[in-house]
Amino acid sequence: MNRQTRNLLIFLAATFAWTWAFYIPIAAGRHNPYEMPWTILLIFGGMSPSVIGVLMVLFTLDREARRDFWRRSFSFKRIRGLWWAVIFLIFPILYGLSILMDTAMGGSLPEMTQLRALIANPLMIPLAAFISFMSGPWSEEFGWRGYALDRFMTPFGLLTGSISLGVLWGVWHLPLFFMPATWHGQIGFGLTGFWTFMLRSVGLALLMTWVYLNTDRSILSGMFMHFTSNFTGQLLASVSTRVEVLGSVFIFAVGLAACLLMNSANRNGLNSGDGHD
Repeated sequence: MNRQTRNLLIFLAATFAWTWAFYIPIAAGRHNPYEMPWTILLIFGGMSPSVIGVLMVLFTLDREARRDFWRRSFSFKRIRGLWWAVIFLIFPILYGLSILMDTAMGGSLPEMTQLRALIANPLMIPLAAFISFMSGPWSEEFGWRGYALDRFMTPFGLLTGSISLGVLWGVWHLPLFFMPATWHGQIGFGLTGFWTFMLRSVGLALLMTWVYLNTDRSILSGMFMHFTSNFTGQLLASVSTRVEVLGSVFIFAVGLAACLLMNSANRNGLNSGDGHD
């Protein structure tokens, strides 16, 4: 086992152990994670990917690699023009298509209570966006995209590496499905629950890889993609089960197609001698 593989396994083992050590007491006792003191455990458990990722960077990488990590984490210059539009519009578009298709199949428009509440009180929008950004993108992406993604793609390639990371990312959330008060606990383990969530996790991982590689390996792009996905879902809360399934299928299909096309283009570039060292 080479050093990079060993370090990746250490990252994964530590991330899962940390999170589940905080989450399992909440789940086992059927406690409400949005009530004290369980909220503290929820917050500390959810930050493990970023904390462990940063620790791995600090203790396993050389000085230049550490500098590169921080540049990729905070540089806005790596995300150019069109990619800002992709990051902030792709999920509203895919969810919008899901709602339109559901309506065409006899469904009704979602209530979107969170969106209506923010429109009625726009001063709350920055706070809601900040909470959404901190509760997932900031607490996870220094680890998943910042540390783990490259180390999955090196041995497995773009497609298999991204899918593998997406599967593990989805499984990492598993204890949340045993907390009835959470969104995960409410959707349950049926085909339209946990398995739809897993499909969306893999699709989201594929989309994030596509953007990541087209923004000069920007970790910040992963944070913004994660944020846009989460915030869009929050604003469209109370959508039907069919919309959830359609949205997950669309996210997976677009993510898979984007990565397949990029993989093919990269392979053709190498075969034609267009690649540069």
